[in-house]
Amino acid sequence: MDTRERLSFRIDSFTPETLPMSRLAEYLAQLAQLYGSEERVHFEKLKKGSAIVQVAIEEPAFPKVYQRLQSVKTGDPDPDAQKAFKAIDRLLRQDNAVGTLSRPNAGGKILEFPGRKLPVAETHTIQQPTTIDGTVIKIGGRDETIPVLLQDQEGRTFRAEIRGKANAKELSRHYLESPLRFHGQGKWIRYANGEWELDMLYIQSYEEIDDVPLDVVLAELRAIKGNGWASKKDPIEEWKKMRGD
Repeated sequence: MDTRERLSFRIDSFTPETLPMSRLAEYLAQLAQLYGSEERVHFEKLKKGSAIVQVAIEEPAFPKVYQRLQSVKTGDPDPDAQKAFKAIDRLLRQDNAVGTLSRPNAGGKILEFPGRKLPVAETHTIQQPTTIDGTVIKIGGRDETIPVLLQDQEGRTFRAEIRGKANAKELSRHYLESPLRFHGQGKWIRYANGEWELDMLYIQSYEEIDDVPLDVVLAELRAIKGNGWASKKDPIEEWKKMRGD
């Protein structure tokens, strides 16, 4: 007898036929973080009815998973679950979608993701020097400005652009390799709930990540004229804000 519990996550803007595999992988990575108990949560299938990601949870782990999800809903969330919830909602906004998480065997929604319904405060769009660490998970295009998709160690994705086909070709050597540290101008959007999101990074430079401490890296950046870091009173705190920490 199958005693496993099921959870279904619905993305309204896709169907199984239109949801790209790479995008599905991004959603699955964040859902795994949201659910927790990763060794006992198993991807089961992608169902029709928009695109519905169904997972099966081993019975002993379900109460812990359910409590973790409820913590996001009640406003006293597990920090990792809350971070994953926000990351999923960012993916939905980028896909012009909304999402719901439900328990099909018991009925009713457990969580709702506003996605595209969350209004953007248009007057709060800024550009500023930005540095992020990430892996190149997608790169390609035919114009002089080449789109790039980066993913950090927590599974969050960031849109980016790099100018020049030669630069893009050089960057493509790092596709799906070790994370790099990217520097450039970041376009940030402030949403109605007060949260800031990096909408686009216009890559100006990047380098392989070494073991140099963050404070040393930021001190070197502050020594470079004209990049904006020298004017930051607390560069480490500014770094954390950029990363959404």
